[in-house]
Amino acid sequence: MTKKVKRRKFNIKKFSLFIFFLLCIIIGIYYLLKMPIKNIIISGTYYLSDEFIIEASGIENYPSFIKTTKTSLEKKLKTIDIIKDVQIHKKWGGILEIEVTEKKILFVERSTGKYILEDKTEEDLTYQINGIPTLINFVVDDIKDKLIEKLSEVDYEVITKISEIEYSPTTYDEERFILYMNDENTVYITLNKIDEFKKYIEIKKQLEGKKGILYLDSGNYFEIKE
Repeated sequence: MTKKVKRRKFNIKKFSLFIFFLLCIIIGIYYLLKMPIKNIIISGTYYLSDEFIIEASGIENYPSFIKTTKTSLEKKLKTIDIIKDVQIHKKWGGILEIEVTEKKILFVERSTGKYILEDKTEEDLTYQINGIPTLINFVVDDIKDKLIEKLSEVDYEVITKISEIEYSPTTYDEERFILYMNDENTVYITLNKIDEFKKYIEIKKQLEGKKGILYLDSGNYFEIKE
């Protein structure tokens, strides 16, 4: 006796719903892949502009948020000489946060044109950095190393107020320097008293706009310019 095989009736309604949901998923994935970066937030920079960071990252045209990976951005930015570290955060809504940690630039040597960084590296930067002091004369290596160590302890805001650094040793103090400030003041400093110079912004407020010479090498006093 032969069995009768029942044939299931093709359910066009269920098939149509399946195709509809499948298309929705495909369209949703396509939309997510094509969705551009909508907002770029950059923090932690002092020397480098937001525009520079965006161009160096290759995201100036706001590419796909999904396809732009954190690893690729970090790799590109870490090739920049003065960047110490980068943290990338991607947030819902196409928001990309780039948190940068820069190496502190202490001064540029007039004789070589090299920028001296806090880690004692010397860089030929191909991009312009404003507000960096210029070391205008030769400094022997051991004193120069100590200068770098001491200046690396000073805040960005104070360093950028220095226009020029002159090595000016005396017979009793081989670590003396003259700092020519952007505000037209002059500071005499010895490296062992760099902690006093860290307070320059507070000291300047006490000067009440007066211009002159601040002696931090031997005693702490201010001589007003006539």
